[in-house]
Amino acid sequence: MGRVKTLSIVYDRPTYSCGEWISGRIVMEITNRTEVRVLKIHAKGEAYVQWKNSSNSSDSNRSEDYPQQLRYFKHKYLLIGSDSSDEVTVLQEGIHEYPFSLVLPPTPPLPSSFKGTYGHVSYWMTAKLHRPLKLRIKTKEPFTVYNQVDINTPRLLEPHTAANEKTICCWCCASGPISLKAEVERMGYVAGESIKIFVEIENHSSRKVVPKAAIVKTIIFHAKTKKKTLSEVIIKTKGEPVLAGQKDSRNSMMLEIPELIPTLMNCSIIQMDYSIQVTVDIPRSMGLTVDLPIVIGTIPLHSYGGPASDFNNQYGMNYSNVNHGFPEGSAVEAGFQAANKSLGYYT
Repeated sequence: MGRVKTLSIVYDRPTYSCGEWISGRIVMEITNRTEVRVLKIHAKGEAYVQWKNSSNSSDSNRSEDYPQQLRYFKHKYLLIGSDSSDEVTVLQEGIHEYPFSLVLPPTPPLPSSFKGTYGHVSYWMTAKLHRPLKLRIKTKEPFTVYNQVDINTPRLLEPHTAANEKTICCWCCASGPISLKAEVERMGYVAGESIKIFVEIENHSSRKVVPKAAIVKTIIFHAKTKKKTLSEVIIKTKGEPVLAGQKDSRNSMMLEIPELIPTLMNCSIIQMDYSIQVTVDIPRSMGLTVDLPIVIGTIPLHSYGGPASDFNNQYGMNYSNVNHGFPEGSAVEAGFQAANKSLGYYT
């Protein structure tokens, strides 16, 4: 009997978007005449989160596991044979190629591929080869889903403002309040753009204060009603000092956006967001801070007016129901089945 030398999955290209066809071929090299019962491929997509928390109990050293999984689709397609039959197909020595194609559902949008410390959004295909009286052979190959994020949506084109105020206390005395108001021209940006931050500070205290600004990335992993949060400062700058008793309404700062992963949309158990954090540094006191949420997109601002889809309808950023995603029977699953029904795909 022959030996299977290699079994591999070759995609026509590595990256796909919702509604596009994933195509490629299964390549198998055998060294002699070989009997094959079934050759099939499985296409899967999921979001998965997991971390462990150590117990605080004094009488236990146990740790609690927090896993959470969302399945977006799971489908298989037969290239050779049938699961309900023991008939075999005889292949001769050499290289054999079997093309495949399937379509990703266009709506609701799948989240883009993502890999983080405590979770991931992953898409992959597995090829499985079954032979009579032989061990099953399988191979797995990921593919990337990359969805466009258009910043030309109405909500992302609106300016965004935040304000805060605090009074500094020193023993039994209190100085005047310090107020901060920060504004950005819009909420949507792409890598390479510069964000101009308009800052207004009223300093009625007796101390000199300094405004600072930073782009902050925040990732929140959700599991079992718990969450794990990671934050990272991407880039930062500072503005001109505001002296005691002064008001400065012309203070502005610029932040140039480096190459960043776009904001993660449509995943209810992994939330990756960006914000502009504006802080007034106050000597011998906690700073005064406001946050301005922003979206890092992939489609830049148009230089002309044109129709733009509604942000909520297009991306549906809803993280309130973290225990529900796209299980079997969902719209994603139904869309995938409808698109591939005529091709012979089945669950």
